[in-house]
Amino acid sequence: MSATEKSSAPRAPWDAGLVGTWSLRSIRELSADGTLLAEPYGQRPSGRLHYGPAHQVAVVIPGHPDAPAVAYIGDYEAGTDGVLRHIVRVGLPPFTEDQVRWARLEGDCLTLATDREGRRRVELRWARA
Repeated sequence: MSATEKSSAPRAPWDAGLVGTWSLRSIRELSADGTLLAEPYGQRPSGRLHYGPAHQVAVVIPGHPDAPAVAYIGDYEAGTDGVLRHIVRVGLPPFTEDQVRWARLEGDCLTLATDREGRRRVELRWARA
């Protein structure tokens, strides 16, 4: 599929707000009730996330003593229900399979979670770079 074909794909209403580069602000493991369980990448993690206009995605988060490095590139699909699917084309283990996230976009802040609120999850908070 060419970049032209991808860019003409239907978009979720919030999808256009993803395009650009994001800086990582926090990674937190939360219990189902929202209690902080851990910050596996420390209190000040670094990382970059980029969404391109033709539905490309790239992410890099350096490793930490308690957590692996995250690095992959591919494409993404944004659902109207807030579910964001990163389709991994090339990635470092263990990030070699598609990554499904629940997304919340609020202005220049983006939260990606491994599960819905009300369940145990990992939340990554990003700010527009």
